[in-house]
Formats: sequence, structure tokens, C-alpha cells
Amino acid sequence: MNYALKNSIAYRFIRGANSVNKTLNKKLSPYDIAIEQRATLEIIKFESNVNQTTIANLLGKDKTTISRSLNSLEKKGLIRKSETLGDKRSNNIELTNEGEIILEETISEVTSFRESLNEKLTQEEIKMFFKIIDKLEL
Repeated sequence: MNYALKNSIAYRFIRGANSVNKTLNKKLSPYDIAIEQRATLEIIKFESNVNQTTIANLLGKDKTTISRSLNSLEKKGLIRKSETLGDKRSNNIELTNEGEIILEETISEVTSFRESLNEKLTQEEIKMFFKIIDKLEL
């Protein structure tokens, strides 16, 4: 590969992110959930007064993509959406018991994967990686 793409930050970043997503999605496939859906469940569990806009902002995704993901999670019985009082355009979102169970069942897979990534880098490299990622956010 002797062309500009090989030295493109965006290309290398996306390629790395795709590799991480592919590996983790493979680990989560027995649970019938993708990493982005699991991240959504985690956000719903730990953020207060969470809604579609909050999830979209935290995941860096557009609201339409998050809406589809939430609909899928609702069909799977992992979340429950209810209209916010006085605002028909906004929904409260909460985990169901099944959603809590999926988070619990997958925590060891996700934790072990996160630890395996962290083991590849020193603490200084991790700090630098986060600093660089933060700089690249547009």
C-alpha cells in the first residue's frame, strides 16, 4: 500500500475501530446483542433522565440511528419507552428486567475485552491515546 490512504489518520482510526467492534460483536453474538446496543443499555442504566438525544450525543451517533436501535431493543424486550409527561416528542427510557439480565450476563465478556485492550498499552500510552482521541473529535 503506497498511496495516501495508508497514512490517513481517518482510515487508520476507522480501521482500528472496526476491528475492535468486530471482535467484541463476535464475543456478544451468543447474547443476540451488538456492542452498540449493549453500550446503549449501559448508558440507560447509569445516566439519569436519559432520552434518545442524550444517547445519540454520548455515542456520537445521529438520532435516527439511535431511534432504530432503541426500537430494536424495545422489540427484544430489553428496554421500555414511555412518553414524557407534557412532551409527546420525548420519551423516558428504562431497562426492563431482561435488559438488566443481558447487561449482567455480558459484563464479564466486555470487562475482559476492555482489560485485554488496556494490557496492550502502558498507562502513559492510554492517557496519550485518550488525549489524541479527544483532539480528533470535531
